[in-house]
Amino acid sequence: VSLSFSLEVTSDVTWEDSLLVGLEGALLGCAYYLLSCRSCGLAVGFILYSSASDLAYLRGLFCFFKDSIICYLLKSQMIIEASKVNFPAVTLKE
Repeated sequence: VSLSFSLEVTSDVTWEDSLLVGLEGALLGCAYYLLSCRSCGLAVGFILYSSASDLAYLRGLFCFFKDSIICYLLKSQMIIEASKVNFPAVTLKE
């Protein structure tokens, strides 16, 4: 899974109060809140609530799926396609 991390988000990203549990893949057995885009409803990432110790460093961070980000609003107020933003390559195992 290719992710980008943040300590905060704008009001354009929402999450529900109900926890989800990963049943397969990198989030197997983890409890998390799903992050969604307020305008289109697309799942854009997650906030990890509980996990095994190998993913503990991700708890409480806003973790975004790079391939789900359609555009990115920078402090300069410019809108840029996410595919043009240089994110460092990080996987869940790292």
